[in-house]
Amino acid sequence: MKRLRLGFYFTDLFKVRALKQRLIFVVVIETIVILMILAVVSYEAIHSIEKNKLKTSMVIDLQQLTDKMEESYKNMSQVSQQMSPEGTVGSLLGDYFQENSNFEKYQLGQQISDNLVKITFSNSNLIGRTYFDPKTGESYFYDFLPYEDFSPNHFNVLGRNGTFVFHSLHQSSIKRLGEHQVLSVSRSITLEDDRELIIYIESRLEADAVIKNLSHSLNMDYILLQLDSDNRIQFSSKDDFTVGQMFHLRDEEQIGSGYFGRADKYLGVRLNTELGFDNVLLLPSADYNRELYTWIRNVAGILLVALLVFIASFVLLSRLIYTPLAIFSKEMKKLGRGDLNEVSVQSGVLEFDALFKQFNNMKRQIQGLLLDTERMSQEKHRLEIEKIYYQINPHFLMNSLHSIHWLAKMHGQAEIENFITELNYILAYSLDKIDKQATLRTEIRMLQAYLKLQKMRYDFEVDVDIVEGAYLDTPTARMMLQPIAENALHHGLGDEGCLRITVAPSLSRNAIDITFEDNGKGLDGEELDRIRDVLQQSPNEEHKIDGIGLRYVRYMLESFYGDNAVITIDSELDLGTRVTLVLPIDREKLMLGVVQK
Repeated sequence: MKRLRLGFYFTDLFKVRALKQRLIFVVVIETIVILMILAVVSYEAIHSIEKNKLKTSMVIDLQQLTDKMEESYKNMSQVSQQMSPEGTVGSLLGDYFQENSNFEKYQLGQQISDNLVKITFSNSNLIGRTYFDPKTGESYFYDFLPYEDFSPNHFNVLGRNGTFVFHSLHQSSIKRLGEHQVLSVSRSITLEDDRELIIYIESRLEADAVIKNLSHSLNMDYILLQLDSDNRIQFSSKDDFTVGQMFHLRDEEQIGSGYFGRADKYLGVRLNTELGFDNVLLLPSADYNRELYTWIRNVAGILLVALLVFIASFVLLSRLIYTPLAIFSKEMKKLGRGDLNEVSVQSGVLEFDALFKQFNNMKRQIQGLLLDTERMSQEKHRLEIEKIYYQINPHFLMNSLHSIHWLAKMHGQAEIENFITELNYILAYSLDKIDKQATLRTEIRMLQAYLKLQKMRYDFEVDVDIVEGAYLDTPTARMMLQPIAENALHHGLGDEGCLRITVAPSLSRNAIDITFEDNGKGLDGEELDRIRDVLQQSPNEEHKIDGIGLRYVRYMLESFYGDNAVITIDSELDLGTRVTLVLPIDREKLMLGVVQK
């Protein structure tokens, strides 16, 4: 390690001390001025953005609530059409009231009640409907018992459309649901015997809960108003506003589909509805401006912290740069030439010594990175194999699920249990959930399960000839045999072809011979060359998806056995294809009589 002394650097350092202080002062002043200019220039833009964001948010929130209201009113109006004398339910009312026979009247009543259940069943928010006689105060065909003093005329009116009356938000008229908030519609009808009734329907809409949740989430005190066509308040979520009071927003400006304005100490948005009434969402001015004030405080704090950090950083950097600059320049040039030898500097100043200590650490880290680069190259090879492996599993899963659909459609249920059992084994094995250590025996079990599933789907013959022996318990790569069989079935075997698979050991050669041979359509010379090229591609090479199964097998063989394994493919057009795997029984020893690849 080389030793450098810095005595002459300290002399130069003291000569330029005043310049450093002057430089610090100038840069700090310039920084303050720039930050202040940026703050002033950005204030108007940020102010507009914050205000528009809050306005737009209020319009969106009110629009969502208004849409729910309009949808509820429309649903109730449609139900009232069915309950009117012209509707499927109301057409039976006249007969019901004119019927003298108690039995027939009971039958008609049951039919009306059943029809009412049918037309309201599809809308879970419709919680009450009845026919109300304003003369007698009696309710007919209600689904839940109303309060004793119930009358649709007691509720505030938002708007009218012919015989339809739309009521504002109010508490439910049903005894057991009296605490729930609802919207309601009433409609006057006249029967053939001149009997006058009021159809009353109410739909649950917890607007107060929506407003409370909105206020809680944004930490703002929102208020909801409903105004009739005369701008009179018919509903208020807070006691600050009185029902029947006139209400207007001043200085309105259009924001999206709504209008933003002011009302005394409140700001709010107003939305018109198709039914003629308005919804208003109000916010106290103090809450409205609080977000802007918070932003101003945050920006001021950030600017102050940034200024302090900049001053501290600049002072520290200025003290560290001057003296070691020449040494750093020299050492960086050496580093650029590949010199990673550490340098020892005795400056007598703790900061300088620490800086060069970090420089030496950087050199050590570079040496470590060079070693990591080599390891990453090996890891990349492994990840490429895993990538292809996880491409195969979804592909086979899609085919298997399609087979389940085909089997259920074409046959009864007798074979489904066996099919699912084999499929579950295949999925568990391919995802490494069972048989954690893959052996030739587990690979064959996986292959047989796959072939059993495919035979349920396709009409082909398969002959599996396996020589039993201890060599079957030899560890091997996972999912190595199934992709070869899949290629034979889907790309080579005909509708009535035959696939022959043989597995046999050759103890004298330390080898296991595995062959897949079919009598399918075979491959021409161009296709055979293309597949052989796939088998020769490196994991780092760019390639198309073609041959993913065979390429995966080749990579797994290379990863597990290194160069001590062989895969070959031979084919003749219209005669069939033969794929041969030669694996070592003991992968630590070479196979005899086999050309290594």
